Amino acid sequence: MALSESEISETKVPFGRNQFKVSDGGGLYLLVKSSGRYWKLAYRFDGKQKTLAFGVYPSVSLDEARLKREEAKALLAQNIDPGLIKKKEKLERKIAVQQNTTTTHQQPHVHEARPVPNRQPVVLDQAEQKKLELRRLAILKAIAESNSYAIKECALHQQLEEHGFRISFDRLRTDIAWLYEQQAVHIENVDQWLVQLTQPGLDVVHGRMWIPGIQHSALE
Repeated sequence: MALSESEISETKVPFGRNQFKVSDGGGLYLLVKSSGRYWKLAYRFDGKQKTLAFGVYPSVSLDEARLKREEAKALLAQNIDPGLIKKKEKLERKIAVQQNTTTTHQQPHVHEARPVPNRQPVVLDQAEQKKLELRRLAILKAIAESNSYAIKECALHQQLEEHGFRISFDRLRTDIAWLYEQQAVHIENVDQWLVQLTQPGLDVVHGRMWIPGIQHSALE
């Protein structure tokens, strides 16, 4: 039986229980706890029972939850797991936020120009750019040498240090995010990144392809 706004407002956790479920039909239900009310969708995909979170009521209204249910059903009808789509979107948002933060931190502070006698023109040092391109190639090679062309970021960080690339985890994630944008790698798992090599990334490692910003494998 479909829920109503009044029923949702009046629903409370029964005495002696920690939580309580009220169904709206079609797999959509409201998980009621003392801490709040949470929209969930129960569904099956690839023979497995799964649950998808839609948000907290009333921030997500009944109508919005029903709309999300229909969107999820449309994906299931196309043999697409809506849970994986949500994880991918969450990961992409996290990468975007991290890249924006890194870019902001790297922006130089602009001081007011002051006349300096006999000031020499600044010569750009290309060494750092070359080091960056070599490090990106080293990341791809480390992934290529791992099992199934996939490696966790901690192991990747350790391998880079063994090859003389001593960088922070934030710097490593920035490099991985850049490689992800170039479609050289794929990333899974939001908290502990599992970095997988794509076909373009493998082609770069073997010198069959060159991506500007990565040292050409044949030019090492």
